[in-house]
Amino acid sequence: MKEDSAGEKALKQFADLMIQKIKEVEYDWKKPWFSPESGGGLPQNIEGRVYNGINLFMLYLLSEEKGYSTPLYMTFMQAKEAGASIMRGEKSFPVVYWNFSVRDKNGNKISIDDYRDLSDDEKKEYKVTPYMKTYNVFNVSQTNYPEVQPEKWEKLKEQFKSPSLKDEKGMFTMPLLDALIRERQWVCPIYPRESDSAYYRRGEGCHIIVPLKGQFDTGESFYSTLLHEMAHSTGEEGLLGREKGEFFGDKKYAKEELVAELTSATCGKSLGLSTCIREENAMYLKSWLSALSGDPKFIYTILSDVAKASAMIQEKVNGMEPKLTKDEKFLLAASQGNEEQLKELKENGYNPSLLMVERLHINVNSNEGKEAVSKVFGIDFDTNKTAEMSKEMVKAAEITMNI
Repeated sequence: MKEDSAGEKALKQFADLMIQKIKEVEYDWKKPWFSPESGGGLPQNIEGRVYNGINLFMLYLLSEEKGYSTPLYMTFMQAKEAGASIMRGEKSFPVVYWNFSVRDKNGNKISIDDYRDLSDDEKKEYKVTPYMKTYNVFNVSQTNYPEVQPEKWEKLKEQFKSPSLKDEKGMFTMPLLDALIRERQWVCPIYPRESDSAYYRRGEGCHIIVPLKGQFDTGESFYSTLLHEMAHSTGEEGLLGREKGEFFGDKKYAKEELVAELTSATCGKSLGLSTCIREENAMYLKSWLSALSGDPKFIYTILSDVAKASAMIQEKVNGMEPKLTKDEKFLLAASQGNEEQLKELKENGYNPSLLMVERLHINVNSNEGKEAVSKVFGIDFDTNKTAEMSKEMVKAAEITMNI
């Protein structure tokens, strides 16, 4: 790859953006990697294709730096095909991907698809050389797409709304992660217990210890810490096999901490959760800045690891939906105004307890959500009762709540 190639320039642009963000965090290490205002969801184009690899984190970072409301992007041609145009003066941002040059010893070139169809012996006659390519994208906020495609825009925006739910104690809660812990579906056991610290125990009998949620100031801090330790656990041999340091403070240890920080931030963002740098990792900020400034390619190494770890966590977490309890499904559907899912719950015999009706008040803020719940279950938000809730159900719920 030539030094002035588009790929090299893109990596330099990525590194500069990352350096700017780390400097912001260094100035105030309690500042989140990504603000919560823009919701969750994964960066994608207007056709619904999710950006992957190192582009995932960088498009999140760009959206944060520019204040874009959604991580929704498009090429110039995609905008044109949608009848939209790029606003005057707006600049594009590179997205990178790998391509392959396949040549035989005489310099004759074939496509990578043709190469894959060759026998093992035939493949020995060819040399495969990977090289980075780029194309440029614009955020939807840089276009007039919302004006020319208002109906499609409203549907697209829905994909980036993340429910902000609270548990019975009023703390932020994430049912999918709760189910992952409860059902022991992660790659190693996760043990929430009374503890002064969170950590991942490597090697044989590996496991994660995380303090109880009630020990944290906020529910967000609990899940942020959990995601950080889950990120570390993805690096085990037999999984992603990352090289880790032997002691706190060495270069490999510092690199692994950066991977865990950015993986936690990426997964948190996709789930609608803001994560902050861990206090003990603030000491690494200068070394991270030095590595990025000295070699822009360092960003590719780090973000490649982050992309793999994030994908692994997101796949497991998103796969927990069937394991949710009916109460968890009810609150999620109600907060999203998902009338179809609420109907399905009712048809399967679900009726919310008084406790769940009480929790609706702090978890359902939109009129759309309230209307859906009222329509399906006949819940009166003023009286906290449902049309179908019998006196026996109310009494049982009150006993449960120790009223």
